[in-house]
Parts: sequence; structure tokens; C-alpha cells
Amino acid sequence: MALSLSDIPAAVADYIKQNVTISVTEVKHGISTVLQPNEKGKFDVVVTNNGDVRLTDIVYELSISPDTVAKLISPSGMLMGARKGLDPSSDVIANGDETAKMFLFPLDVLAFSSVDPGQSVTNPELQVTTQRILGDATIKCTIHVTVDQASLFPADQESTTAKRTLTVS
Repeated sequence: MALSLSDIPAAVADYIKQNVTISVTEVKHGISTVLQPNEKGKFDVVVTNNGDVRLTDIVYELSISPDTVAKLISPSGMLMGARKGLDPSSDVIANGDETAKMFLFPLDVLAFSSVDPGQSVTNPELQVTTQRILGDATIKCTIHVTVDQASLFPADQESTTAKRTLTVS
């Protein structure tokens, strides 16, 4: 089957949907998984790349619903910025602010900003805070990634070989 260059965007989207899994770990307060009103809990997001292509520039899109039960807390620190939208120039969510949705942009120096083929990375100790209303809340995570072009288009590939016999008489 021949692949044309115009097929690549759809192939990349299919790769990410079929070869990348995301899991959100159980929210814990200390060692307990039962949270009371006005308590903070921590959870991790694990991204696994089951394919053969390296993924870079991971942006974590996190949301929680309903936010009357719990809210996400914007991470503190300089290595991972939280924003209101997917555009890197969208409004910043200040460290420690509570929100129903945020986009996390980890710097390249963090291990969970990219994931190699066959590997998993963990974005650790993300936080939520419960509100005064009792009930269940669902944390959802979607990632937005860039396919590493060197993985997709390896350099220095050898072509087929041409041969010609010549006769010397």
C-alpha cells in the first residue's frame, strides 16, 4: 500500500489514538482514598507510548466535573505552567489557584514532557481540593503531543542499489 505525504496528518492522529494510553491514578489524601470536604488530595497522570515513535511537547489537558464537588489546583513551581487554553500564549492560571480546567505545559527538562517508544512517563502529584458539597467528581485528562520528526523520518536512510555490468574487451 502506497502512502502519500498527504496521508501523514491522519496517520499521526491515528497513531496517537491507537498507541498512547493515559491513566489517572486514584486521588489520595495521605494514605486515604476517602476525602472529606475542604481537603486536598494528590493524583498522578501516567502516559504510555505503546508504539514506535517518540512523542514530545506533551501538554496535559485536565478537567474535573462537577467542580461543585472538587476543583483542580494549579501546580506551583517554575517548571510547569498552567494556562486556560491550549495556546501557549493563553491566560496563565496562577500557582495554587483552583479551577475546573487547565492546560499544563511542562518544560523540556521534565521527564514527563516527552515519552519514548515503549515507555511510560508520570506527571506526579497533581492536586485537587474538595469543596463543601458531597458527591463524586471525575478527573479527565487528554494529552496534546508532537510527533518527534526524527522518529518519523529517520535521517541517513539507504536507498535501493543500482547496478550495471560493463564489459571490457
